[in-house]
Amino acid sequence: MDADYTDYEYLPECKDGCGALHDWMSSNEAAHAVCHNHEKQTGHTWRVQQRMRGDRG
Repeated sequence: MDADYTDYEYLPECKDGCGALHDWMSSNEAAHAVCHNHEKQTGHTWRVQQRMRGDRG
């Protein structure tokens, strides 16, 4: 797993109606793992949104 001490946070979300799969995460790799697991379980498509830390809007 990556340490990802960057200025970004990552939001794994389903594009087929489930919405956010987790809260904002500090690791891009972990966010992708959440999405891949969801895809295996449901067959849904997904994406990982990225934002700067501190950008809460």
